[in-house]
Formats: sequence, C-alpha cells, structure tokens
Amino acid sequence: MKQKFMLWFMVLWCFLGFSAFAQEEPVKIKEIVVTASRVEEPASEVASATTVLTSKELKEKGIINVVDALREVPGVQIVQTGAFGGLTTPFVRGGGNGQALVMIDGVPVWDPAAPAVGDLAAFLPHLPIEQIDRIEIVRGPQSVLYGPTAMTGVINIITKKGKGKPKIRVFSEGGSYSSFREGAEFLGETKHLKYNLNYMRLDSSGISKATGFPERDGQRFHNFSGNVEGKIGKIKIGTSVNYNSAAKDLDGWDFATSTTTDALGYKEESDLVSVKSYFEHEILPSWRQKLVFSYTNTDRDYTKPYEGHYDGRLYYISWQNNLEFEPFTFITGVDYQRETAAEGSGIEGKNFDHISWFGEGILRWKGLYFSSGIRYYHHETAGDKVTCRIASAYIFPTKTKIHASYGTGFRAPSLYQIHAEFYGMKIGNPDLKPEKSEGYDVGVTQGFFDGKIEADITYFSNWFDNLIIYDLEEWKYQNVATAHTEGIEFTLNTRPVSWLRLSANYTWLNAIDTTNNTWLPRRPMHKGSGTIVFLFKDKADFGLTGTYFGKRFNSQNNKDSLGGYFTVNLSARYYPTSYLTLNLRFQNLFDREYEEVKGYNGLPFMAFLGAELKW
Repeated sequence: MKQKFMLWFMVLWCFLGFSAFAQEEPVKIKEIVVTASRVEEPASEVASATTVLTSKELKEKGIINVVDALREVPGVQIVQTGAFGGLTTPFVRGGGNGQALVMIDGVPVWDPAAPAVGDLAAFLPHLPIEQIDRIEIVRGPQSVLYGPTAMTGVINIITKKGKGKPKIRVFSEGGSYSSFREGAEFLGETKHLKYNLNYMRLDSSGISKATGFPERDGQRFHNFSGNVEGKIGKIKIGTSVNYNSAAKDLDGWDFATSTTTDALGYKEESDLVSVKSYFEHEILPSWRQKLVFSYTNTDRDYTKPYEGHYDGRLYYISWQNNLEFEPFTFITGVDYQRETAAEGSGIEGKNFDHISWFGEGILRWKGLYFSSGIRYYHHETAGDKVTCRIASAYIFPTKTKIHASYGTGFRAPSLYQIHAEFYGMKIGNPDLKPEKSEGYDVGVTQGFFDGKIEADITYFSNWFDNLIIYDLEEWKYQNVATAHTEGIEFTLNTRPVSWLRLSANYTWLNAIDTTNNTWLPRRPMHKGSGTIVFLFKDKADFGLTGTYFGKRFNSQNNKDSLGGYFTVNLSARYYPTSYLTLNLRFQNLFDREYEEVKGYNGLPFMAFLGAELKW
C-alpha cells in the first residue's frame, strides 16, 4: 500500500509539472535573499548549500512549527522521542546532537545545562510558525562564521518585523486528541519605528509517548515574542524578546531491559527566555558596524521518578564590521560567550568563557563568487583553536551554477559532559578533548525553461574525530569515536504557472562510525519529500505533501532497526473575504504507524479545523 501510494504521488507530481508548461505564461522563481555569510546576499550567488523556508510557503503546506518544517529540508533529519513535544534532535548531514547551531534572529540559542553544547532539544518543538518570517538552513561546516557549534550547519530562525500600516491578526484551531491552538499578532511601522507583538498557546491531551501503553501524555505551551526597531538617519537600534513556557508528560526508561516504560506523573516543565538588543551604524557608505547583546535562560524541572532541576544561562556579545569596496566585501568581528549552569546535577555554579575573532573576504566579479575566512577561538577549558573555510561559485551564461565549499570545525565539551553527576556518581570527564571535523561539498544548480524550473544536486563529505559519547562500560563521557558521513542532496523547485507550485527533495546518506565500522544510529540512507500546492488566486489554496524516511538502526551496536515509513499531510485554506480565512489540515493522513526512536510513538492521524481573522 505504501509503495503504491508513493508511486501514484510521484506520477501526479510529474504530470502536473510538465502539463502546466503548455498553459499560461510561467511565474519565474524569485531570487531569495539569505544570510549565508553574515551579510545579505542573493540566493543565486551563494556558494554554500542553503535552503530558505518562508512562512507563506509553510502555511500553504499546513506546517505549524519549526520541527515539522525542518523534516522536509534536504540533508536534515529530525529525531523525536515521541509525538506531542518529545525531545527533538536535528541531524544535519549525518552529524550528531548539538553539532548544528540553532539561532533565533542570528543569535545562538541553546541550553548550557543540557548534555551537549548547542542542545535545544527541550524547546525546538515549541517554536511556532506564526512568529516566523523565514527559516534559513545553511549546510556544511560553518564554524568560521558562527562559532564552534556550527560543525555541520546552521539553522537560523528569523522572526517577523513590523511592516506597513498597523495590522491585527487572531486565529483559533481545534482538532484530534483535544488539541487546541490560539494566537494573536499585532504589527506595523511608522516613519522611524517597526514593531511586532505575537502570542500563541497550544494544549493537547496527546497519546502515550512510549509504545504499548494506553495512557495519554499531553502537552501545553505558551509562546510570546516581540520586537521593536527604531531608525534615525543611518543608525538602527532594536530589541527582541522570545519567551516560551511549556509543560509536558513524559515516559520513562527501564535500564534493566533497555526499553521504554510508562511513568505515571512524570512531567517536564520548562521556560526559555531569549533577549536580544542590537545597534547598527552606517559610518560610511562602505563601512557598517553592528553590536549585539543577548541573554538566554533555559530552566527545566522534572518530577519523580527522574527528579531534577536544570538552569542554564548563555550570554553573548558580538561586534561585526562590514567593509565594501566593489567587487570586494570584508567582514570582521569579535564574538564572546559565557555559558553558566546555575543549577543542575553536579554542574551548578560551573561556567565557561570563550572569545573568538573572525574574518572573511568575499569577491563578486562577473559571475564569480569566492569567499575565504578564518576564526581564532579561545576556550577556557578547550584551549586555542583555529578554523578555516573557503567557498566558491560560478554562474555561466546558461544559468548553470557550479558551487563548492570546504571548512573545518570543532566543538568543546559541554559543562554537563565535564562535570555531571548521576545520583551521586560522577559521569562527567574533565579530560575530554574537543570534537573536530572537516568537510566539503560540491554541486551544480541549473535553471530550465527560462527559469520555470530550478534543480540542484550536491555531494558532501564530512570527517569527525574525538567524538564524545557516553561509555556504558566506564559510566562516563569519553572521546572514543571517529566517523565519516557522505551523501547526495537533490532539490527541484518549479512554479510553471501562477496557480501551481511543485517542490521535491531527496537525500542519500552514508553515515559510518569508523571506530567500530557500524552505521551511525537513527540516520536513514534514504530520505525525501514532495509537495504539490494549488493556488486559486485570493480564493483558496490546497497543499499535499508526501514524506519518506528510510530504514535505519536505533542503537550504536546496530542490533535494533527501525522500519521506513511514508506519511502524507494535506491542507486547505479558503478565503471567503479579505478578512477571514478558514483552514482544514490533516497530518499523517493514512495513519501510518512509525517510530523515530525505538519505543516511542510517532504522530498518529490528526485532523484540525480553524479560522483566522485579520484587519
């Protein structure tokens, strides 16, 4: 049944795409501005493998949170310990937990009290699309641009800013498993000021996170974000706030049998606060500088039987200067971070300070794009490190773009990995060394039919050394693993006519633990998705998305396997007036049973009906 539906889905995708060329004049794919080099650039010039997801496109697909958006990105795998708010880990190009940097508005956001540096597993499921303008995913080593946690890539979540006349939007949605979402937004701008306030809440009774149990593990969360930006002459000053409060039921783990188990009353309550302030000044037409201050606090409480309290705080200061002398652009700056664990199991009162200098040069000349950069990094415990990166692209008159990049990266051990205790037993290891990596990619982007279709194919390869794992024999963290990942990413996007948009992507991945010659756990060899969106001007739109996730192993020893699965999501929106939108969406339309982690349920079939008012 799964194979038959996948086949029919592919046939429908191809038929619609090619038959549409015989109809009205096409709508050419627009150039998208991204931030792949800490400066704005046209997507057509970027040498790094980059994907941009806009809020408009995500709404057309019926996607409501960041996690589901990332599932459809080539080279990115999402692993979640159960539906309805389970711990969530993004693997980029086969890398591990915390090796891809998550940012909100260009500022790193993670939990310093979590097991791995860069870990935002407790909060990633609760970031709603309603507050987001776009998500930029840059794949490949990016430590030169964004620091040591960007070993395999960067996920930059960019929130909305005020624009135009004051607008108000409210929405409500209800659906399966007593699930409800409500929210409101107020935004606009004046001559010198942009402003945006956004609130959203969600609650659901959910299903059991662990397989084989009847009780429901629900979740609820509240999310507030706001930003304001003032501009006078050539000076910009702005502040943004993101607050997330969540509570969810969890299930336990039986250490004797290594299986999930029901844990009645086991809950996690968490709060995340992220505050950013910035100052931008155009000193000269060729010289701009930006100063950023940010503070992130992540607070997590766990009830019995696995009681604990973790409070991590991250302080960040960045000073960046952009110098432009055509055809050259030079970027240089200093980043400072302090990681603090105010409370935790053996890590309370511990902190790290690290400071780094970075520099990058960019050349744009007659279709050629070339950049190179270096970062010198000093970490309080990991010592001094240097990372480098080069990237280049060339666009031929035929609209063929060849692109390639190479970079090195590293990640220092976390506070938890060095100092942690578990029920009085020391599991941290102060002798840990930083993880190291290097990687490259090379690819071709080609436009067809005067820009109606754009396709890209990219090969990548990464090597990892000194990987930190938890040694079950020694009962502590150790540097014992090396790994190699390689793969191919393919994307295809087209909007041949105004009423139709098609997109597809596929990733082939080979991810090997070269220490033990085993497959890295929870990384599928095959992954892909395809989307068909019908746009009926200002009357309605309809989206259908199919996603395939291949077979993979669940554990490091490759004894437990997880089956592949294919899911289908459907969404429809109807606009009876310019002020009112009615929406209907279905997730996992054919109720496919699956697990992303052994012993944890995937998302079942769910249906939602909602409405939105704006004026």
